[in-house]
Amino acid sequence: MKDNVIGDTAPLCLICKTPLVKATDTYAGIYLSPSMAMRRFESSAEKHGYEKALTGRVKQEREAWIAAAWALCMQQETGREYWIEIETQDQTPDCRVHYIDQSEGHNHRYTHNLEIVEWDHHRPNFMDVVRQKCAKGGYPSYFTLVVLARNGKGVTFPDDLHGLHELTIPFGDMWLMGRASPDTTTYSVCQFHPFIKLMQFDLRDAIEQNKNQVDFLHPEGRGRETEFRDRGLMYMPLKGE
Repeated sequence: MKDNVIGDTAPLCLICKTPLVKATDTYAGIYLSPSMAMRRFESSAEKHGYEKALTGRVKQEREAWIAAAWALCMQQETGREYWIEIETQDQTPDCRVHYIDQSEGHNHRYTHNLEIVEWDHHRPNFMDVVRQKCAKGGYPSYFTLVVLARNGKGVTFPDDLHGLHELTIPFGDMWLMGRASPDTTTYSVCQFHPFIKLMQFDLRDAIEQNKNQVDFLHPEGRGRETEFRDRGLMYMPLKGE
């Protein structure tokens, strides 16, 4: 069902009274919890079919899922609460992952700018994926590269990083993430630049631990020191609808 809204600057759904968001080509400034970002991709998969969801049609929702999984791993390591912002205006980065530091009595926002690439069955060699992304160039040195392995292949570090030191690497840090095995929700996460660090986390457990984080947050003001408002329930159209 579609509601036609005329002359109402703060409309609510006629059925559930959920605040509606004006349909636009950008979600800039709307922060999603990792759990919400994942649910959005799952909704896309239900709508379009899982095979189509793995193609370009819902690329932004898929990249947000990857960013959310990476953020949940970081949350396990740092204890921070992370937020996903889907980039729809600029070509880069693919997603922004924010966290808010209140240790000095103010809201200081810090951001990881994620460039995301998927290692699928079309490219059997992991380093081919990394070489192609690094050769593209033009990324600021504070960008982070996150590679999601979804081809069932494993990587042995450092043996499978042959040739990495020969590359001109534009990224400040690079990560590989993938299921530890096909029949588990445990993910292995490896930072492989500028140093090697291995981690594991259970995605199902991480989502459960994250369930009390509000779904949407909205920054008010500019700069790192700003106020944030819980958006509560809201309707946020999926790209491709």
